[in-house]
Amino acid sequence: MLKCREITELANGYLEHELPFLQRAQFRLHIMMCVHCRRYVDQLARTVDLLAAAKPSEIAASVEDNLVRLLKEQRQSQ
Repeated sequence: MLKCREITELANGYLEHELPFLQRAQFRLHIMMCVHCRRYVDQLARTVDLLAAAKPSEIAASVEDNLVRLLKEQRQSQ
């Protein structure tokens, strides 16, 4: 049976349907039994879906806005 560390390493392959049948079955068995890994894989899948749905320009603008805000906050705290 797979260990939690292996789940984090294989999660991308699982979500992309790239794992061989046996490894995919072991992965599913583990996430059925481990609530922490199940949450991790669910959150990873939601994040990937969210990023795929967002336009690249929206992501870049959001990142840029956050960086500018953080730099301003850092300057004010100094």
